[in-house]
Amino acid sequence: MHTETIRQLPEYAALTRARKKIMWPLSLATIVAYFALILTIAFNPTALGNPIGDGVTSIGMVLGLGVILFCMVITGIYVYYANRVLEPLTRAIVQKAGEQS
Repeated sequence: MHTETIRQLPEYAALTRARKKIMWPLSLATIVAYFALILTIAFNPTALGNPIGDGVTSIGMVLGLGVILFCMVITGIYVYYANRVLEPLTRAIVQKAGEQS
């Protein structure tokens, strides 16, 4: 099947809409979280150096770990969405492409 024919399938249009629907919010959330931490490090590093309680663990370490865990959650959300929405649409496109070859 020709590429242009695939692009005209309604499933392909639905796939591109679904990808954009999830891609932009998750990307924006990740970028905001990362840059918030980096800008805090750049402009207020002393605040991140304060220890939590009486221990040696600083606020910056906790926030850095928080960004890492946040990105793992974002990845999990994407994987769940991809398995539930994107993969069925992809399979439908592949099936239609195979039928029309």
